Amino acid sequence: MIRLLNNNMVNRKREGSTLVSVVIGVLFLAAIGIIVLTAANSYMISVNVDYNSSNNFYEAEQILEEVKTGLLEYAGDASEEAYKYILENYGKDKDSKREAFSKKYLSLLADKLQPDMSGSFVWDDSKIGNAQDGDIKKLKALSPVPDAVTTVKATNLAFVIKKDEKTGEYSLVIRNMLIDFTNEIDYRSTIQTDICLTVPDHSLEGNSTFDEMKDYISISDDTLGVNNGLVGIGITGKIYGGNTEQGILLGQKSKVDFKSPLIISRGDMEVHNGAEISVTGETGVGDLYLKNIHLTPGGSTDSTLKTMLNLNENAYIANDLNIETNNSTVTVGGKYYGYSYNETNKSDASAVVNSDYSSAILINGKNTTLQTDDLHSLILAGRAFVSRQKQQGVSGPKPVSDIRMGESIAVKSNQLAYLVPDEFIVTASGNSDDCHNPVFKDEMAEVHVDEAGLKNKFGQYLNAATPYEANYNNTLGYVFYYLKFKDDISANKYFEAYYNGTEVDEDGNTIINQEELQKKAKVYISDQDLNIKFDQMLYLVAGNVMNNYYNANGAPLQKATYFGDNQQPESRLLEEGQRIGQKYVGYQMGLTPSKNTAGNMRLSPTAPRLVSETIVNFQDPEFKNKVTEAETVKTEADTGVSGAVLRICKGDYTVSSEMKGLLVADGDVTVSADFTGLILATGKVSVANTGIKMQSDMVTVGKLFDYIRTDEALSSLFRDLNGTLKKRPSDLAECISYQNWVKNSY
Repeated sequence: MIRLLNNNMVNRKREGSTLVSVVIGVLFLAAIGIIVLTAANSYMISVNVDYNSSNNFYEAEQILEEVKTGLLEYAGDASEEAYKYILENYGKDKDSKREAFSKKYLSLLADKLQPDMSGSFVWDDSKIGNAQDGDIKKLKALSPVPDAVTTVKATNLAFVIKKDEKTGEYSLVIRNMLIDFTNEIDYRSTIQTDICLTVPDHSLEGNSTFDEMKDYISISDDTLGVNNGLVGIGITGKIYGGNTEQGILLGQKSKVDFKSPLIISRGDMEVHNGAEISVTGETGVGDLYLKNIHLTPGGSTDSTLKTMLNLNENAYIANDLNIETNNSTVTVGGKYYGYSYNETNKSDASAVVNSDYSSAILINGKNTTLQTDDLHSLILAGRAFVSRQKQQGVSGPKPVSDIRMGESIAVKSNQLAYLVPDEFIVTASGNSDDCHNPVFKDEMAEVHVDEAGLKNKFGQYLNAATPYEANYNNTLGYVFYYLKFKDDISANKYFEAYYNGTEVDEDGNTIINQEELQKKAKVYISDQDLNIKFDQMLYLVAGNVMNNYYNANGAPLQKATYFGDNQQPESRLLEEGQRIGQKYVGYQMGLTPSKNTAGNMRLSPTAPRLVSETIVNFQDPEFKNKVTEAETVKTEADTGVSGAVLRICKGDYTVSSEMKGLLVADGDVTVSADFTGLILATGKVSVANTGIKMQSDMVTVGKLFDYIRTDEALSSLFRDLNGTLKKRPSDLAECISYQNWVKNSY
């Protein structure tokens, strides 16, 4: 019995244990279900919250983009106005075009951001890097949700104009802006950021200058000179001389053969006594842009030296061809275009007319030959002037006005035609006996100008207020009295009348003026003669011309052909002269006509120098810090350019052995051995040895410039040139970016 009872108890325990296990299992499964349901519910809530929060953030970001779009419109207007400002005003200050554009552009943007009562924004270098007050209302106005555009708590809107000391680039940064937006279901999102506006690149200096340099043998801010007595000098390639007085100087007895497709000088080509110079294109007729061509003794007293200049170029000369050396032969081929009628080549009376703005050919040296057999066309838009000197010992500047003549090609002796006749030189008492022109300065003589005197005979040609002007020869103690004409046409008509007229000398003899002029001119004109055969289609001159001096029948007179029936210059000729002058300015500024964006006919006196202020900058902090050596040399092993050397000198340099490559010098360069490639110099380039050959090499120079682009230190030397390592965006949208972006920090 006992055993039976015990078995029943065991069975009951097993049944209870099974029930407990079932209950526990059910409870476990229920717990798992609750956990899963709770997790799922939490996940759904989280996804829903993140979805709405993300949507709200996108709405805040959209508001920021709308503000950026509004700033982009401001930038577009500012860029257009700044560009127009540069075109109209460049040359009035020493800033580069890039810097002037940057300052104007950022000033216009700052003007849009500052409070209205501040007035127009004025650039101030002392405030660069310092925060300046902005007006948040200006940014609110750019958004359809203005209340969302605000500032970081406890701050005001500010902007800072910055300058990168390494690159010299300016930018404007808007600070303290906050986008704080809550949507319709009460989800809030914030974006805190600064907005940076950099300056777009409009190629103001551009890579065209960079590309043009490859074809040059020499580009210098000062003179390209050949020293005295050097012979056998051959220079092939384009040339640029930046000295505004003597861009190209060819010394006494030097013999130089230029084969140049293009020669540009900001000043004169000056040829000294005894030099033999040939100028032609490399494969044909080239182009020559100069202020003057001046043959001068250069200090030599040797009157037997013969000077030769052979121009087989299209010569575009702003002022004169002036031959002062004795025994000179000048051969002119191609086109000769002296394009200056007056300062602006406009026919209005306000335009300045003087010897600096009137193109002519002047023969002042004895025994001169001017050969024109190969001349295709000749245009002289101006006329000759007699240089006027002030009286010695009298204070004040030299007289502004030189003495106008009625000729475009003039021989020195022809000045006698413009002297006040002796009959009108009288003593203080009115006696004209034994009076003459010129007079000694201490003689008590004056010009009889009243209606019975000078005005009676020449009144139709003369300036009514001042019909004559004095010119002083202080060395000999003479005073010359010249007629003063009322205008150019009157000067022409006077000379024509004089040429066809007669005078009576002090002995009562009749003098035929044409014969007298011809006789005196033969001192200056060699028996090879001018002998220019004029054709109105090929030869246009603003003044009269005597020619063929050795003709048995006398020297015929070529009348002025530059004027229309209204006695005014032909407008098409004036406009053509303006275009040539504008091209010349462009070449001077950047080696291409396109660099004259302002359309000026004359280079501004404040225009930056080409090498040191436009192409290179030895003072750039980035270059100075990375290139500390006085001289940097890169060979073929560095550049990969066969047989070439890249040499950069922070001072003068002498080419003492044959060199091929690119030489950049912050100073003078002396060439004493053959050179192939390009010389860039902030100073002079001087040839200093007989038999030197200089040759451009666009392939070698181009490859070396390509190497410079890849070198961070060397590329920093070249400024305002597209295509270098300092590539700047031109798309305005790329010039607006975000800085210090922070999301949902509030």
